[in-house]
Amino acid sequence: MTMSCNSILLSTVLVLASMSACRVDSFSVSPLSTTTRSVDSCLSMGIFDDLQLIFSDEGKKNRAAFAEKERQDQEEAQRQIVERRRNPEKMQEYEAETIRKRKQLTEERELWDFQGNVVDGSDPMDEWNRLRDEGKIKIGSDLERDASTSRLGSEGLVEVRTDERMPYIDQGYVDEDSDLMGNFMNIFGGKKKDKDSEE
Repeated sequence: MTMSCNSILLSTVLVLASMSACRVDSFSVSPLSTTTRSVDSCLSMGIFDDLQLIFSDEGKKNRAAFAEKERQDQEEAQRQIVERRRNPEKMQEYEAETIRKRKQLTEERELWDFQGNVVDGSDPMDEWNRLRDEGKIKIGSDLERDASTSRLGSEGLVEVRTDERMPYIDQGYVDEDSDLMGNFMNIFGGKKKDKDSEE
């Protein structure tokens, strides 16, 4: 017995209508008291509250204060540049400070050269442990954390990538069986030739 398309459509519409007419109490929270109802009506709505905060009078004042602070910072930086251009002594101090910072950055980069030193068969972990014991390498809890990023028990973020500070960052495991051409040649007896040449 086959049902016509009209009867299937009619039964589907009736089922949907009956489902929408039913009241589903199992998914709704019943209020405990009248004070709870007043609190529920004032709940935060997420992005809409954020937009309201941004475009409210308070938000406009905060944005204006932030823009003013940025403008003042930029004016101060520009004033220092002009002052250095007019005063040769300040320009020499600035250049000396720039050279010192570049030298310090170069020394810090050279500190990590051991990570790629695998030619002579040395283990980078030995050098890493030695530098860590000397206090030249800081990782994990040794690093200073940004307190403004601490959330839900986190101590906060660090400003460097900690994985770059590990001893084996420039090395990796290469599976010798992952050589596609080598495995393809093995089908035709490539391994037998290698074994015969060794004997």
